Amino acid sequence: MTLRELARLATAVENGAPLPPSLPEGEGLIIGITGPPGAGKSTLVGALIDDLRRREKRVAIIAVDPSSRATGGAVLGDRIRMQRHHADPEVFIRSMATRGAFGGLAKTSAALARLFRGAGFDLVILETVGVGQDEIEVTFAADVTVVVLVPGMGDEVQAIKAGIMEVADVFVINKADRPGVEQTQREIENMLSLGHPKPGQAEVPIFRTVATLGTGVLELVDHLLSCPRLERAPAPAVCGIDHLAIAVPSIDSALAFYRDQLGLEISLRETVEKEKVHVAMLPVGDTRLELLEPSDPTSTIARFIEKRGPGLHHVALRVANLSAMARTLETSGIRLLAPPQMGAGGHLYVFLHPGDTGGVLWELIQDS
Repeated sequence: MTLRELARLATAVENGAPLPPSLPEGEGLIIGITGPPGAGKSTLVGALIDDLRRREKRVAIIAVDPSSRATGGAVLGDRIRMQRHHADPEVFIRSMATRGAFGGLAKTSAALARLFRGAGFDLVILETVGVGQDEIEVTFAADVTVVVLVPGMGDEVQAIKAGIMEVADVFVINKADRPGVEQTQREIENMLSLGHPKPGQAEVPIFRTVATLGTGVLELVDHLLSCPRLERAPAPAVCGIDHLAIAVPSIDSALAFYRDQLGLEISLRETVEKEKVHVAMLPVGDTRLELLEPSDPTSTIARFIEKRGPGLHHVALRVANLSAMARTLETSGIRLLAPPQMGAGGHLYVFLHPGDTGGVLWELIQDS
């Protein structure tokens, strides 16, 4: 496949086309680079490319920039910072805008990463926009997740520790020539001491770099090249029905039937601000009924009731490996409404487009 053909195929995938069924899986490593704004992620990626090319590695980069909420456009500044690699035929740089997606990536970033790996690149670097606490979608697309921080963040480390800090495979303290690097490393180490290592991983390494000078990059690349690819489940299993979701104008009114007539009791009642919905869970044997009441007239549930009336909204399945199943479905042309994300209860979930599933809205939930 020529670079021109790859670019055309990448454009098609970015616009929602499925990956070619004949695309090989590839052996390359997908590396996610994430962290807060101003950490120097793009400069670090440029330094990584320099070192990888000296080792004669073929590298593809997906640089994600935020879309303007006012115009919908994006500056794509990450690509500007990598211009010195533009003429290298063994380096393929693809910039893409988030197009309104949340989580630090665009909706098709993961598919593009698999496309470039299948095209034979040794490494695929997936650089997110500047992210906050709960924007962890890159971890579902990458084999290795690198979280980039800088000295002097102070309370910012504490603010994001419950999100991207918990999913890091590698920490990088960039701009390590600045004051406060020792304090930042202690804060990371203290945070790590409160958690539990991932299976098979004794500890999460911390590297110090000065990307503008190339300091520390060689050691970082040595480590990244030693990291294994994640095992991809060939046939992710469905474990069972988690719940049936029913849209209702009022939970209190609906309980006159579900509680008073059927004898079902509420096990959980909460408001999910992100989804603008009130939720009540009613256990039924090994599954549950989920009553959904709109908390705002602009919510998805409110629009559903306005268009179709109260009734069954979606069916949720528990699956053994949500990330693997999402990748498999996307490859076969099933659209995801958004990348996998964390729900209010701390569970990982994703919705499938009903246009690809026979008209049924399916939710997949990671089985605990």
